[in-house]
Amino acid sequence: MLITLIIVGGITLISIVAVVGDYLTKGKTSKPSISVKEINELKKRIEELERIAGEQSEKIEHLETDVSFTNKLLEDKTK
Repeated sequence: MLITLIIVGGITLISIVAVVGDYLTKGKTSKPSISVKEINELKKRIEELERIAGEQSEKIEHLETDVSFTNKLLEDKTK
């Protein structure tokens, strides 16, 4: 009877240790690995890149307009 209680108690103790260990491990790994400061820096970089991309798009549109105008001027009108 005593051996049975020791075996059951050991199995219970091992199970409790495993559950607590799993809980602590999940708690440590669930924390974000990136800081708020880094997130804010990335947001600023994204906004800057979006601004630059917008400026480039405006420049391309302006160039396309200029090329279109130049092509119209260079067309052969004798046809």
